Amino acid sequence: MADSDADATDRGLARLDGLFQLQRRAAVARVASMIGHLIGTPLQVIQGRAALIRGNPTGESTSEHARRIEEQVERLVLRIRKLIAFLTTPEAESNPRSVSELLDEVLSLYGPIAVQFGIELRVAPAPDGARVEEASTLVVLSSLLSLALRASSRGDVIELRASEPEARIVFELEVPSMQPPKARIDLLDPPDNDAGADAERIQVLSVCFDMARRQNGRLQVLPREGAGSIIRVEYHPSK
Repeated sequence: MADSDADATDRGLARLDGLFQLQRRAAVARVASMIGHLIGTPLQVIQGRAALIRGNPTGESTSEHARRIEEQVERLVLRIRKLIAFLTTPEAESNPRSVSELLDEVLSLYGPIAVQFGIELRVAPAPDGARVEEASTLVVLSSLLSLALRASSRGDVIELRASEPEARIVFELEVPSMQPPKARIDLLDPPDNDAGADAERIQVLSVCFDMARRQNGRLQVLPREGAGSIIRVEYHPSK
């Protein structure tokens, strides 16, 4: 392949990754809009009825106000359950794949993107024979690498390695320019400053946390010695 063709391919990969980020943001915005529409009216009714009770707690209409509050709460619970059912997709079938193959695929996708950003991506050799669930692990690693590249500065070195301690598969991603989040990623707890890259970082980490949990794994973001973060994803290997 000519150099110009290779450059065009690399730019295309970077562009595709950017489109994936836009798609994710659009999906998050749509869900947020649906939640706001779903809960807005019931909460207004509940707030209004509670204010009437507070203003006249011994009035004859108190029981009617309480009944209306209960009615709106039941309606809200039902609508939230329906929304959860609508948004919840069935789990894909487990398809174990070797860790070394997954790392090779991730490197083939994000190595050229890292070059476009002026960042060095180092991927250490994987342990022989280690296997994990393919689809979810690939999504988690790809999402974390995409986040790491966008959180890094030109000239940074990002390292991804895998190990197999005590019958577990552990991936560690060192990101020198990304600080550990202060908000809880297990609860998708919005940070105090929920704008820009900080909110996006929490969203990506929280989604990856849940995907790892569904595969009997866990995700942690630890402080890196000196500066930055180590994102640690741990799985029990597939048999």
